[in-house]
Amino acid sequence: MNNRTTSFRLGLVPGLFFTFAALATFSVQATAQSLGSAEDFAVLGASTVTNTGASNISGSVGVSPGTAITGFPPGIITNGGLHAADGPATRAHADFADAYNAFAGLASPPANNMSGVDLGGKTLTPGVYRFDTSATSGGALTFDAQNDPNARFVVQIGTTLITSSSSSVVLINGANARNIYFQVGTSATLGAGSSFIGNILAYASVTTVSGTTVTGRLLALTGAVTLDTNNVSSPGLSPAQLLNISTRLRVETGEKVAIGGFIITGDAPKKVIVRAIGPSLSGVDATLADPTLELRGANGSLITTNDNWKDNQQIEIQNSTLAPSDERESAIVATLPPGAYTAIVAGKDAASGVGLVEMYDLDTGSNSQLANISTRGVVENGSDVMIGGFIFGNGTASEKVIIRAIGPSLTGIANALADPTVQLHDRDGTLLLSNDNWKDNSTEAAEIRATGIPPQNDLESAIVATLAPGAYTALVRRKSNSTGIALVEVYHLR
Repeated sequence: MNNRTTSFRLGLVPGLFFTFAALATFSVQATAQSLGSAEDFAVLGASTVTNTGASNISGSVGVSPGTAITGFPPGIITNGGLHAADGPATRAHADFADAYNAFAGLASPPANNMSGVDLGGKTLTPGVYRFDTSATSGGALTFDAQNDPNARFVVQIGTTLITSSSSSVVLINGANARNIYFQVGTSATLGAGSSFIGNILAYASVTTVSGTTVTGRLLALTGAVTLDTNNVSSPGLSPAQLLNISTRLRVETGEKVAIGGFIITGDAPKKVIVRAIGPSLSGVDATLADPTLELRGANGSLITTNDNWKDNQQIEIQNSTLAPSDERESAIVATLPPGAYTAIVAGKDAASGVGLVEMYDLDTGSNSQLANISTRGVVENGSDVMIGGFIFGNGTASEKVIIRAIGPSLTGIANALADPTVQLHDRDGTLLLSNDNWKDNSTEAAEIRATGIPPQNDLESAIVATLAPGAYTALVRRKSNSTGIALVEVYHLR
């Protein structure tokens, strides 16, 4: 069955976080600067999140340090998942705490002090506004961006925010919901049937009465978020893309070389860089001293090869900002039409050692995407486990994946791994999910079947997860004392 924890660290696996060190020069678009990872959440409570009725939430729902989330179902979550005191929720709460203090510390000019004034009927231009104690809104509050798409509005409220059932928020001249913040000193209550736009950052609690519609985020720093038949849409959510997919494993000879498959989906060519890394891997014993790289098409036809990356395409590889740090490592830049491809990493002169096969998206704006990686290789002990890394970015929505560890069902392989296990970790090494045999838990097995690509053998492993943008690693290990060839796969589900 899948097990969740927030404390396990992978100190016993040297060089585990190879992916992240290798990405020091690769800029992943970050779109959540104001709230950090809390921007991935439409609803985030500290003690509990409670829902009554058929609420619809677009964006993740989480709680931390508390663990209780109730009312889902009947509540429905799209473009996100439930996170109860797990790694994403814990990070989001910490980032929210920093953001809350930052917004509370912003200076508001004396002319913008609105203490004692009802917000209903007012039009606010970009800036920081202040209520010394409570704030109310009994009508339509308008935010006017004055044609500045980056205009930001901050309303600091000393104690409570209360809106009436007749209240609403209106955006004009380019105002954006994601740039509107209500920093509330105690608690916020949104009246029944009201229409609210903006991000509520409440120190204590947030309550939305029946029928309230929110385009924004409901975040409570120390207390609960209480929902009742509400529609809450996290603003500005855009699909995230797989920007990097990679696997680290031991590379040997014959059928034990590293074979990385990847798929490009869409209707336009995609520019990528494929790399074979060995000598520059840090914290790893017996690295692959001189890797070679082949790029092949779906039918196995050879597209191109590379031994040392400076041999050819040197300028183009350097311009990608992803040139390998060792001259003996390999790289290929190619613009590929949608389809399936294979990258084969071997050791020059039949050498063996730990290597890394990687694919990076160099054209995130095209109408095509990297869809999955499927790498085959040998699984052994210690640092010779198989580690699949992937990064979601260039978007703000959480994305659904299935991660599979395949062994017994591999055909034509003399030494397939008999019983693989799989673990999913975040970029900090925190264990998010693990699985041994994919049918162990009937609920999780049903979700795996629903993807249409369950493992073929009961001893194989799979995890379905909805993940916020960020970096992740999937570890494939052996369960018994046997070693063998296995396949680690990460599929981006739509």
